[in-house]
Amino acid sequence: MIRKYVNIVLAVVLFSFQVMGAGTRIRVNQLGYLPEAAKQAILISESDITVKDFTIHDALTDEVCGQFHTVSFWGKFDKFNSNYTLDFSTFKQTGAFYIKTGDTYSPIFFINKHHFAHTINQLLTYLRSRRIGNNVSGAWWYDASNKNRNASVNASVTYQLLFAYSNYPYVFIDDAYDLQGEREPNGIPDIIDEVNWGLEWLSKIQYENTSVGINGKLAAALALGAQVCKNFNMGFADRLANKAEQIYQYVQEQKVIENLLDTERLQEENWRDDMQLAATQLYFLTYNNQYLQDAVTYGASEPVPPWLFTTCDTPLRFYPYVNWSPYLLLQIENPQVKKDYLHNIVVSLQRARFIAQGNPFNIGVNFSENSNNKIIALHNMCIIYRQLTNDTQFVDLEESLFNWIFGCNPWGISMVTGMPDTGTTPSHPHIKSYIETDQIPVGAVVSGAINNACLKDSEIDRLSFDGLYERYQTEWAVYHDHVNDYVTNQPNIDASAGLIQLLAARASSVERDYLFNHNHHDLGGINRFNPDQKQILITFTAHQYDDGFRKIASTLKKHNVKAAFFFSGDFLRKSRAKGQIKKLKAQGHYIGPAGNHYFQLTDWDKSLKSNLNKTVFLSDLKENYAALKKHGISKQQAPFFNPPFELYDDSISFWCKEVGIHIIRSTPGVDSNLDYTFPEMREHYYSSRDILNKIMQVEDKSGLNGYILQFNYGTNPARKDKLYKHLGNLLMDLKKEGYEFVDIFKAAKLY
Repeated sequence: MIRKYVNIVLAVVLFSFQVMGAGTRIRVNQLGYLPEAAKQAILISESDITVKDFTIHDALTDEVCGQFHTVSFWGKFDKFNSNYTLDFSTFKQTGAFYIKTGDTYSPIFFINKHHFAHTINQLLTYLRSRRIGNNVSGAWWYDASNKNRNASVNASVTYQLLFAYSNYPYVFIDDAYDLQGEREPNGIPDIIDEVNWGLEWLSKIQYENTSVGINGKLAAALALGAQVCKNFNMGFADRLANKAEQIYQYVQEQKVIENLLDTERLQEENWRDDMQLAATQLYFLTYNNQYLQDAVTYGASEPVPPWLFTTCDTPLRFYPYVNWSPYLLLQIENPQVKKDYLHNIVVSLQRARFIAQGNPFNIGVNFSENSNNKIIALHNMCIIYRQLTNDTQFVDLEESLFNWIFGCNPWGISMVTGMPDTGTTPSHPHIKSYIETDQIPVGAVVSGAINNACLKDSEIDRLSFDGLYERYQTEWAVYHDHVNDYVTNQPNIDASAGLIQLLAARASSVERDYLFNHNHHDLGGINRFNPDQKQILITFTAHQYDDGFRKIASTLKKHNVKAAFFFSGDFLRKSRAKGQIKKLKAQGHYIGPAGNHYFQLTDWDKSLKSNLNKTVFLSDLKENYAALKKHGISKQQAPFFNPPFELYDDSISFWCKEVGIHIIRSTPGVDSNLDYTFPEMREHYYSSRDILNKIMQVEDKSGLNGYILQFNYGTNPARKDKLYKHLGNLLMDLKKEGYEFVDIFKAAKLY
């Protein structure tokens, strides 16, 4: 009996040790995952622990949404004695979730097909903020800690933007800015405006006094620019084409190739990749076979990216980090050229995969300076190779590289400032705007981790850093979120340009309707859907009264309109609510939360900040969802929340966003939500005729495209003039004007 008791105690102790290991963390992609894509998290622990399964929970309700045994043990790595891969690729629910195994929790992550919406625009906004100069004195983008011109970097940024647009033009349709960066649409995609900014300066550089490597980059960017810009400005495109050929021929005729070996820290060692890319782009611009021959000749001297085979290369030693010539030349008809380049590409990616096998995060680069540039470049190489060949053997590498950038790394930090806004991102970057003003721009990719051996005897190595991330430093990879670390925490504009291509490539796999969020917002809440669509959403809210149920349900059914109903928890718990909700569900209407006890979240004066406690608010909302659950409605089925009295602020909106909920309110200016008033309110009373007239006046003046018309499910008995009795006439009038009444999911295009 004593032995049995000892065994039980021992088992409990061992179990506790397994699930409560020191330094155990689960790292996830905080930007999010696509529902149909591969999805993995990495668990690291300083202790010897055993993990056999894990669960996925809703971020707000804590409900178990899935249980998984797809756990792979990687082994010991540096200071981490236990490392596991947690695979949840088969989990396709959308929303906000966290992973739990034992008593270890992951950060919140998102699964949604729209989570790339606006990310590209944020990166373009960052580049736009790096502009300096003008078209007279010469305009360029400057990098993080200085405002110096760097023709090599600017040419690379311009080329990457052009290459991204060339491959995914349908992703870049937003037009909110003009060429000068002013918020004024000009009929040209914003990315092309940014490209033109770069091309203007590049085309004016005195190439006779410039190195071969830079001239190669100039010719490549100008040639691709000529190819792309002919659809927007033929005269400008012709000028770019002539300048590209002029620069290329000058280099060929000079026959002078500078020795760039180690003369300066930021100089390049290689140049043939630049000349190969220039020859390749000129071939596709002119189809002059001499350019193709030159491209093949230059390519033979550098068949693979050199940085994949080096350990501690200095910044820009092998620059840019990806040469797109081999991928472009795969598209020509010469079978021998295609065969050679395909072989070289596969060798490069196999080398990366070999490196990746040596670490639990499956990262295929050696951590030297500007490692994030290389990670992004390698990801883009993987995805372009897969798209060109349909060969999926490097997909796992591709996914791991993407996950690393957005938080699936030892420190659990996204390597992009402010992205996502709900995640952990660099808060002390080595960037001029932060150093001088404490302002951190969104969309800056920091340089990234470096191998500890590469830091030896450097100025950074001699500095002392404190903070949350020091526990996770290893010999393999070191990163400091510190303003003094110009090696790992300094943003690079070319990395942000490469990230634009990365996100465009991923966005290209999503249906076009879900790429762009055209909804209008007020304090973070949706108050209007796409104004380009002649669609209207009808919504109802209820807490105390339900006298409109029968009339509303029958009218909507008669006109075949799907509406959205928002109910408080108190209403949902009423006995008579059960039958009503059953009928509304059967008719296909949306049913979502309106606050558990329907208490006022903010003051009526929106200029005042709410003192509402986050925990109190989320607890109330959680109870509202618990009441919905009793009617068979899960949070994943009801991700839209209509706050009581439509009162909220940007903090409340952000709290909702963190747990995967969208605030929705009526479109201002139509007064549809004033049907709760009654005569005793005197000058604040609005009759049904007043409200209906106001709706049609707005329609006549400016239209109701994308409008959200919100009404009350029931009203105070003192109001005898019930607006819901006129609902049928309103629907008919608006249908005659050509409006379509859509359900909330179709209107929002967020799921």
